[in-house]
Formats: sequence, C-alpha cells, structure tokens
Amino acid sequence: MFNEPTIWDKYIEKPRLAFYIVGLVLMHVSYPELLRYFTNPYHIFHFLNWFIFLGGMLICHSTWSKRFENIFIPRIKKKLKSKRNFGISISKHQLSVLYNELIRFDMIDIESTTYDDFEKVLLLDWKAHTSQIHFNLDAPSCREFYERFKTKFPNNSLSLTDFFDRSDTIRRDDGKTYTYTTIKNAKFRTPVSKRNDDLKVIFSNL
Repeated sequence: MFNEPTIWDKYIEKPRLAFYIVGLVLMHVSYPELLRYFTNPYHIFHFLNWFIFLGGMLICHSTWSKRFENIFIPRIKKKLKSKRNFGISISKHQLSVLYNELIRFDMIDIESTTYDDFEKVLLLDWKAHTSQIHFNLDAPSCREFYERFKTKFPNNSLSLTDFFDRSDTIRRDDGKTYTYTTIKNAKFRTPVSKRNDDLKVIFSNL
C-alpha cells in the first residue's frame, strides 16, 4: 500500500469514506452492548449486536472489493453525470416555438438570451457553455413556468434545486440569480402568479 502511488479519485474515495462512516458507526454503537451482554452469551441482544458489529465490518471491507470499483462506482458515476444537465426530451421545433412565445409575451430578455443561448441551457451540459436564460418574470411567475414546463415535457431530470441553483444558468432580467428559497416558497405565498393566463396560453400552443 505504501509503495504504490495513490491518486485521489473523488468518485471512488468519497463513496468509500461514506461506507466507512456507516460501518464504523454500526461497530461503535454495538460495541458497548457487546460488553454489557458478554457475560450472557446466549442473550438475544448478544447475537443481535454481533450481527450489527460484523455488518459494520463487512460494509468497511466491501469498499476494497473488485465489485465495489467495477460495478458500484460506475453506477454512481453514471448517475452523477446524468445530473449535469436537465435531461429534457424536447424537439427543436417545440423549443423554437417556446422561445418565440416567450418573446411574444415579453417573458425573456432577448438582448441577453438569444435562441442559441436558450437551446444550450436547456439541452447541453451546464459546464459545456456559458449561456444563460434571463427571464422577465417575478419569482411566482418563474416558479409557475418551471412547473408547467416540467409537466409539459415529463421526460426530464428537472428538479427545482438544479434549475434555479446548481445549474447557474437561470437568471433574472438584471443578471442576478433567483433566490432559491424565494422560488421554493413562491407557490405558498402566491398560488396563482400574475402571468398565469399568459403561461397557460404559451404551453397550450405547444
């Protein structure tokens, strides 16, 4: 172990550390109980705590198996990579219609958001471009756009956190980011946004 060079791979080491934490917690939780019931080896808690203790050891040991690196880690990597974009299934025609409708109702800043920007944000990986969508919408209206969009195109991996926070691609018309907590609670404060009727028309045309 000490003779071989070690390269930190976050996709392997972070899950491995998570497994260690779970395994060590299980072993430490069961250890006092093992001592307590050690005098009575036939007590049910004795067997239960040995089971927990050995389960913790097995979890820690499993991180060095070939199965962990060859099966578990690739699945984790695939899942993480899938979250680097919105995963939206939408045709180019529908995307074009949506963009033009948003312009017609003055819901996006056309000077800051070209069609190329609009397309890149919704279809490409977040880090593959520097484009952004600048909405001319308040928080309740923007939240309603997100909900209608998610419902209209259900084959997606959209989440509220990704859309307004992690992706860093959705902005207000002044270039500032939307406050996630404001967007999250917008529906409770304003169940029907002031652009509700316009949004209904836009998505009915799709």
